Formats: sequence, structure tokens, C-alpha cells
Amino acid sequence: MPLNNGSYFKKNNFKDVNELDWFDKVEINEDLTITLVPSQHWNKRSALPFGPGATDKALWGSFLIEYKDIKLFFACDTGYSNIYKMMGDKYGPIDIIFINSGAYNFDAITGKKDFSIFHTNPEEALKVSKDIKAKKVIPMHYGSFLLGLEGQNSDGPINEPRNRLLNNAQKFGFEKKDIHLMNIGQISLIKNLLN
Repeated sequence: MPLNNGSYFKKNNFKDVNELDWFDKVEINEDLTITLVPSQHWNKRSALPFGPGATDKALWGSFLIEYKDIKLFFACDTGYSNIYKMMGDKYGPIDIIFINSGAYNFDAITGKKDFSIFHTNPEEALKVSKDIKAKKVIPMHYGSFLLGLEGQNSDGPINEPRNRLLNNAQKFGFEKKDIHLMNIGQISLIKNLLN
């Protein structure tokens, strides 16, 4: 986990807690390594659960998971940033990226429609995927409940991120078959996702 997030897990009796700085790598076994990499987000986890002083007292990040010859990129929560071009050059190509594509429209607060520096909209999710040189895209962070104001059009709030991803895939160099839409709770084998 990212730096300064371990106290919660240690307090709850987790035994093997590894805190990582950005670009630190932990070898789980000879086939599996995990690298913590940057993301564009804040962290509200600290010794103080809420209120003043709780923001950015611990590190936030994404995870590069390397299993044998497969690279998976779990973006966690992130907004778009040029860091993904750098990571695409450093770690790419990536076999599958798991990228947030919901909770991006806070125009009532920010005055900017379809924009959040902390969450990618569908087109930004595709741009991150292209920058990091992903072959397949699994969108997440949408389809269960509304955190943002997206969906104020005919697609409806739950379907807007999914439909925009599919409708814009080719503009970012992906075919619709490269975007894997999964239902809540759905399980798929990685080898099936790679085809």
C-alpha cells in the first residue's frame, strides 16, 4: 500500500504490511511483483479520520501488477495527467488497464462540465489507456451509484460512461472489442480478457 496507509491494517492485525513510495516495487513471489506508481488524486487517509489535517497525510497511487509475462495496471482513482505518457514509456505496453470512468461531472461545484482533476471522464480514461500503451481497457467506477452529475442526457446516468467509452474508443486507437465491460460481481479469467 502507499506510504502512511499501513497503520490501519496493522491496527487490524494484518501481519505482512508493505508501505511503498512511488516507483517502489515489492516481489510477492518469483512470478508476481507489484509496483506503486503515481496517480492524479488526493488521499484523505491519516491518523485523523476526518476534518482538518486528514487530507494528504498519506500517499495515493496506482498499481502496476506484473504476473509472469502479463502486465496489469490498476489506476485506482485518478484524473488525467501527463504522468501516464511517462509511465507508458517506462512500463508499456500494458496488457490490461483498469481505469475509472465515472464520477467526473461536478459542474455545480466547479463550473466545468465533464471535468474533475481527480476522476477521468470516459474520453480521458481512453486517453490514459492510450498514453500508458494499454492493449485492453476495463472501465470501473461507474454503473452502481451516482457520485457525480454525469448522465444528464439521453443515455441516462448509469449508462453514460459505458456508452461514451464505446462510442469514442476508435478515436483513441481502440476497437470496441478492446473495451471489456463487466457487470458488478462478474468474474473473468485474465487469459479470456487478453483475447
